[in-house]
Amino acid sequence: MTQENPWSGAGSRTREEVREIFARHVAPPAPVEEKGGELRAPLPNVLRLPARLWRMLPPLGKVAVGLLLAAAAVLAVALVPPALDNAGENRENERRAAAANLERIRRTLVEEQRPRRATLALPANAAPAEVASRVEPLVTDDARDRAAAGDLRGPIGATSCEPVRRRSRQPGFLVLTCVAERGTERGVYRGRALVSGHRFRARVELATGAVAWCNENPRPLHADQEEFVVVPLSRACTG
Repeated sequence: MTQENPWSGAGSRTREEVREIFARHVAPPAPVEEKGGELRAPLPNVLRLPARLWRMLPPLGKVAVGLLLAAAAVLAVALVPPALDNAGENRENERRAAAANLERIRRTLVEEQRPRRATLALPANAAPAEVASRVEPLVTDDARDRAAAGDLRGPIGATSCEPVRRRSRQPGFLVLTCVAERGTERGVYRGRALVSGHRFRARVELATGAVAWCNENPRPLHADQEEFVVVPLSRACTG
């Protein structure tokens, strides 16, 4: 028995209908939507963006930008040098003011530490303790005068002087360390008495009784501060 081809008897019309059926099941590609009929390119790299913007400017825009850049360059040339000169002048003025302030502090210390002098009536072969007891009233009176003038903090109490212990002493002289007590409060730390006061250094010539004493300004707690000035005591008080 011969099998017949079902398509053999179909005409051209039937074949067209079948093609149309298959064509309806195939989805057409989505149309590309264009905005304003223009194709938009992606933004360039950030570093290339100024060049891109420059190319997009019209001729008049490029001329305007060039004029603005030229004006900015002229303004920088006009303003930058005076600003640098002013900064340098300000630094120089600050340096001079700091130097003048340090010099003022130095002169003040020199005057505060200037030797004061007197002559003692010492007996022959006076012991160091007796010499110290005769110097103490002189230092007390001087400290009270300074406190009254506002140069030292008061009130000033008694003064105690002790010989300076040195390995090598200058023959015929006695150097003393004196403390003019400030107020009457005392304390004890590890068995030692604590006295608040002002320190002096005195030097006595034993043969003549000539004595010179100097107010010794204390060093600051933080020696690295800018206004720290060191003025050594006179050799008349230290030997």
